[in-house]
Amino acid sequence: MTKYLQLLLITLLFLLSSLIVAHASFLPFGRMYKAAKDDRTYKTQAQDSRLQLQLHKTILLSMPSELLSISTYVYLGHGFIVGEVQTEEQSRELVAAAGKLDGINGVSYYLPIKSKQDQTATSSALEIKINAIFEPDYPSSKLTVKVVQDVVVVLGVLTSDEQQNTLNSLKKISGADKVINFIQTPSSEETKRNRPKPLRNLFN
Repeated sequence: MTKYLQLLLITLLFLLSSLIVAHASFLPFGRMYKAAKDDRTYKTQAQDSRLQLQLHKTILLSMPSELLSISTYVYLGHGFIVGEVQTEEQSRELVAAAGKLDGINGVSYYLPIKSKQDQTATSSALEIKINAIFEPDYPSSKLTVKVVQDVVVVLGVLTSDEQQNTLNSLKKISGADKVINFIQTPSSEETKRNRPKPLRNLFN
């Protein structure tokens, strides 16, 4: 019986280590794919990632007890804070702290007071991600979705032509009555779309 348990434990450890290695090896390729599909230039993506880390740290220092309830994002230098807070005062403090961050050109937020009621009418963010696979007009690789109290908050960077189809698809996928649109529209200087490709031009 002891040998059986040892063998079972070794097998489980092997499977766990295999999953960790597989996840670690897959993750960079997932990031590369998302970066390639993103309409922002690679420089803008790097700047936004740096600012998002700083914004996350700012929220942590301002209100560490609420960190698990709040998510932060930065797109095109604009900061976003989404989640639940205990009081309106907490919301004001978080937004004020984020607004003082160097490099942030503005702050948008959705921070309702925490509710004790169950919120089940709207699909979860994971369900939306899975259902979006079958929706041709929904560019899931470019967007982030967070569901807060049956309200869907969508963030990312899309052209103005893409946004309306995306919002219509999202409402259908999620079943939400309310969708908050935090999608940013890139300027011609901020997007890599339609830029000349050096290798292609070299052989033309």
